[in-house]
Amino acid sequence: MKLIFLGCGYLGYNLSEQLSKYYDVQVIGLDSPYTKLSNKFTYLDAFNDEFDDTFEDAIVFDSISVLSNNAISDNEDEKLLQISNLYEKLFGKLKTYKIKKYYFLSSGGTIYGNSSNPISENHEIHPRTLYAKSKALIEQLLINSGLNFVVLRLTNPYGGYQVTDKKQGVIPIYIERTLKNEEFELWGTPHTIRDYIYIDDFANAVHLCIENNIINQIVNVGSGTGASLQDIFNEVEKDTQLKTKVKTIPSDVPIVESIVLDITKLKQLTGFEPKVSLSEGIKKEIQRIQEELV
Repeated sequence: MKLIFLGCGYLGYNLSEQLSKYYDVQVIGLDSPYTKLSNKFTYLDAFNDEFDDTFEDAIVFDSISVLSNNAISDNEDEKLLQISNLYEKLFGKLKTYKIKKYYFLSSGGTIYGNSSNPISENHEIHPRTLYAKSKALIEQLLINSGLNFVVLRLTNPYGGYQVTDKKQGVIPIYIERTLKNEEFELWGTPHTIRDYIYIDDFANAVHLCIENNIINQIVNVGSGTGASLQDIFNEVEKDTQLKTKVKTIPSDVPIVESIVLDITKLKQLTGFEPKVSLSEGIKKEIQRIQEELV
């Protein structure tokens, strides 16, 4: 089976590497800090360049980063219209090649807004940031496109190779700052609760979705449990015996204070069960980053 990843950022690179154990994987996109690491990468602008028969009968994964999660704009409607035009053009091209399925990596961590209880796919969405609004928009464009689709509303993934200078990925960034005895800048509060999933578990969830031929579904993907940032800080301190100074920085975008995903649907459709606890995942990340810093 042929998988084509659009985009080679953190998710595109790590997922393509893991899923290449099972499938014929190719990665296309623009240059990034990850592209030099991938022997599957080909430079191609998915929105503007022409495609070829490579896409015929392939499963396409959208891991394109059209916006950062802290993006702001003076004219959100205009920005969203630009994104809409790009995706309508992309979906039109892919329809001519009769792809098998289009997986869109959406944002379960932002698209629902705040929730004190685990939240299911049936819950009304409340995207508050431009990033979250763009994810909601692309979801709807995909559903209306006529392509076979799977929307994965992903929580906060971590682990694997991750560039920490882009201010994304709180766990590896905090660990690196701790090990280097540097100050950690925090947007929000230590009490912010998120659902974190280790990259191996996420790759396994995707693999199970493919093998179970999930089609035309919106599915939450996460661990199903929540942890505060303070929980993460405490775990890192316990494992490293080091304490990091945390400096709170005002956020330019609204902060989701609490979000945990209900993954019942994913379990029912695929039998998925997360295997790596947050504690285990943090230990793995500490070991990985220690080795990289040597």
